[in-house]
Amino acid sequence: MSKLIHNPGPLILPALISLLLAGTVQAESEQTMLVLDASGSMWGQLDGKTKIEIAREALGQLVDDWPAGREVGLVAYGHRNKGDCNDIETILPVGPLDAAQLKKTVQGINPKGKTPLSAAVRQAAEAMKYTEEKATVVLLSDGRETCDMDPCALGAELEKLGVDFTAHVIGFDVASSADQAGLRCLAENTGGRFIPAANAEELNAALEQTAKAPEPAPAPEPEPVSGPEPLPQAELEAPAEAIKGTQIKVGLKAEDGLDGYVYLYAKGKEDQYISYGNVRAARTGGYQPAELRLPADTGEFTLKWLSSKKEVLAEAPLTITEAEISLEAPESAPRGTLIEVGLNAPDGLDGYVYLYAQGRDQYISYGNVRADRIKGYQPASLRLPATPGEYTVKWLSGKDEVLAETPLTIADADINLQVPAQVETGTENLAVGLNGPDGLDGYVYLYARGRDKYISYGNVR
Repeated sequence: MSKLIHNPGPLILPALISLLLAGTVQAESEQTMLVLDASGSMWGQLDGKTKIEIAREALGQLVDDWPAGREVGLVAYGHRNKGDCNDIETILPVGPLDAAQLKKTVQGINPKGKTPLSAAVRQAAEAMKYTEEKATVVLLSDGRETCDMDPCALGAELEKLGVDFTAHVIGFDVASSADQAGLRCLAENTGGRFIPAANAEELNAALEQTAKAPEPAPAPEPEPVSGPEPLPQAELEAPAEAIKGTQIKVGLKAEDGLDGYVYLYAKGKEDQYISYGNVRAARTGGYQPAELRLPADTGEFTLKWLSSKKEVLAEAPLTITEAEISLEAPESAPRGTLIEVGLNAPDGLDGYVYLYAQGRDQYISYGNVRADRIKGYQPASLRLPATPGEYTVKWLSGKDEVLAETPLTIADADINLQVPAQVETGTENLAVGLNGPDGLDGYVYLYARGRDKYISYGNVR
């Protein structure tokens, strides 16, 4: 693992999607539906540019390189309402590509809400009549499903019912392996590819794979005449105890050639799994450890290795214990400023630190939880709103479980501009003085009085 690509950027993403479609969408008449994540987290920034801006530019460059005859459509989700799992829209039905129209449409999409990615992929598939015709979906998402659907199960369903359905998924700045797991499973269950746009080596390896057409599946073995074969011997190597909210690795010991997933269940509630990890063969033989994110609940749990036919190959008990988790944030901070929140917890946790107005369910801003290279976690940065009052800072796991919280008072601050009362017509540069507490950002805009559209602007530095 070498360096991190903090910003996949508008130049990489179109090439990534084009390579992803190589060998699978070559004919112009075949249908492709782009599914764009416009949830609130797409306002997150990478190297000073929001993720939605990067996505807009990337899709614009992508369609410029596609032939006009290609059948393309666009679905977006989370772009109209906050907290609405039904906020999914087929903005452009599948039809001959009009690059100018698609780019203009994407420019008008502004992130707001949740991440109903599974329902959006289903809607895209149904719009292309996937049970009757070949159909391909390309999903660009920066996070996991947040609307109580299972992308893994959806992928299996679409693969089973579709004539020739494929979902390719690009995980855009998805750092958590737990968040990646659902996206990866959706793609793999339909014969598609999952591309994490985060790590250089993994990205290069993925692009090499996606540039090749998939190999045809081998012919099925004839059904045995005799009774069912005995299950192969398998064993899970898991810790007896682990701290809530952390990620664990489960070793897999068995003969080569097995598949499936390792699931985590609450003891006695084995009709609904909590999390899962993929079973993957290691290059040198055997299996890579399966990675699972633990819940914030404590108690007795069970790990099970299930084959693709849902046969239990192995299981092991697991006790999830309490952990000391806390946030270090100032008791008070001026409005509009940037604060850093320290994270005290055992290694292996993930999620985000969110800021909420007291008594409200919709977050205002958030910061990533990132592990420090040496130990612990890097402080999470939060941009405070302009409205003073009482707020709450919360650390939520990747499953939206509250791991820790602390109150925060946002205080009023004296912020003003120093501008001359008048300037001569034709003045090219106007110096504007900025008075306020440290940590503010944004832009200074010039408007004609009574107008909503700005004339020019300057950076706040």
